[in-house]
Amino acid sequence: MKKNIFLYVFAAFCLIGFASCEKQQTKQENKVKVESDATETPAKDIFFYTSKHRADKYVPTEEKMGFGSTIQSINTEEFKDNKSIKEVWIAPQIKHIANYAFAGCTSLEKVHFQGEMPVINDEAFNGCSALKSLNVDVYTIGLNSFAGCTSLESARFGEHIYWIRDGAFGGCAKLKSILMAITMSKLEDGAFEGCTGIEEFSVPNDFKNRMFGMIPSAAKWKKIYLLSTEFYPMPKNCTPNKGCTLYVPDAFLAKFKADAEWQKFGSIEPLSKSKYFTAEGFLK
Repeated sequence: MKKNIFLYVFAAFCLIGFASCEKQQTKQENKVKVESDATETPAKDIFFYTSKHRADKYVPTEEKMGFGSTIQSINTEEFKDNKSIKEVWIAPQIKHIANYAFAGCTSLEKVHFQGEMPVINDEAFNGCSALKSLNVDVYTIGLNSFAGCTSLESARFGEHIYWIRDGAFGGCAKLKSILMAITMSKLEDGAFEGCTGIEEFSVPNDFKNRMFGMIPSAAKWKKIYLLSTEFYPMPKNCTPNKGCTLYVPDAFLAKFKADAEWQKFGSIEPLSKSKYFTAEGFLK
């Protein structure tokens, strides 16, 4: 009898302990979910554009806008010349931004890309003169996509960047920083035409003999990141200055430092010391 009572008491304690652990785990899961939502969810006062709004041809007058789960792409000229929108969250399920989608949205200051973006098509953000920064994991940037974004100061692309087309950043005179990954494969000659204020940029391996000639602000250069799989002689179209720091792959640091031409830069440092790239040239 005593043995049975002991077993009942022991089982009761186990059940209480299990319930307590389960409750604690639920709290932890809820906490994680809240923290995750806090970092991924747009502002509370955001307006969500849905398929119904599209069907009704609704023109947003709200300043902050996101997209409902049924919106898979942004159509041609869908928000063209909208003067109300200031901030946009591009949801993860959206995989295509069509021609002129946000062209002429002169109040648009911020675009938050929440997932990979295969294509930002021709003229998509052309003339968005209030846009200040761009940070997107994009594959292809179309013709004149960000041309005329006269307030744009920085453009950073993820590891999937493959193709930047002619005129993509044409006339972005305030653009100071362009960071492309080592994966970059196609870069058309006029991509950065008129970008006379560039101070910081990366040079993917495939463009080592072209990239310097495409950046017209040699006297303003402050930081250059060579993303290379080998040591190579300084290209003829490179105009170094003593105010610029050159970052090179760690494995070839000694060779770059020993080269008389590359020594014309103010200093040569390993990529691992940079804010953006690893020792091998991948984005941190």
